[in-house]
Amino acid sequence: MGERLDYDAVRRYWDRTAGTAAAASYMAHEQGLPQACVDDRFAFEREVVERWFAGLGPEAAVLDMGSGSGAWTALFAQRYRRVVGIEQSAAMVAGARERLRGVANVELIEGDCLEVPVEGPFHGAFFGGMLMYLNRDDAVRLLKRVAALVPDGPIILRESGGRRRRVEMKTGDYQVAYRSPAEYAEIAADAGLRVRAVEPNRGYERMEVAVEAVNLVRRLGFLKRRDPAFVGVPLWHALRLTAPLSLELIPRAVRAAGIDWPHLTNNFMLLEHA
Repeated sequence: MGERLDYDAVRRYWDRTAGTAAAASYMAHEQGLPQACVDDRFAFEREVVERWFAGLGPEAAVLDMGSGSGAWTALFAQRYRRVVGIEQSAAMVAGARERLRGVANVELIEGDCLEVPVEGPFHGAFFGGMLMYLNRDDAVRLLKRVAALVPDGPIILRESGGRRRRVEMKTGDYQVAYRSPAEYAEIAADAGLRVRAVEPNRGYERMEVAVEAVNLVRRLGFLKRRDPAFVGVPLWHALRLTAPLSLELIPRAVRAAGIDWPHLTNNFMLLEHA
């Protein structure tokens, strides 16, 4: 069976970090990276999601799985007739409700995506980095459930993984299963789905360069005691000013030299019924 994620530990982590809901949803909170960094990543990600959802018309219904603080839910609400977001963290749901106050075509459901009642059908579904917090058997079970709710439409995954290992488990304070696209392809197949396309998440990689850079700079003793934003904010602006050299070309050259950096990657995967 191997190591398994402790869902109580996962829930505690997100409840603890949700005070910075927007940054936490994008894992920018521990390095004090500014909203501009989150916006930069989101802009690159939107291009992929909007392209893969291009066949959905304004009357479509979209399911947002693990909707977090509601960034994607809000975007979908501007484009589609009905949007349902499901999120287990009460604090994240509270942040999403604040963001989406007065938006009539959105339903936010607080609870376990595997168990809460959901009324379908939907024309598309989006997973914004949720399956990596589920054990493999539950990831298969959830994809089967979503496949039934989306009988004929695109299902988009956006999930993180390590660059070299097929599965990499972290079971400390922050519990997560980093899986490769090949592993997700097998999970999808077990759920009666197949992977139609895979694209690297450029926005994630740019942010991960900033994350690694902040972590490196903060090794200096006197900076460890400072608020992370003391380093994160000016460092992001410096990286942004020197992009694409700093955020794309240098990391690409480092990897070409055989150095696994940044360690984590992220991919979009487009699923369809097999």
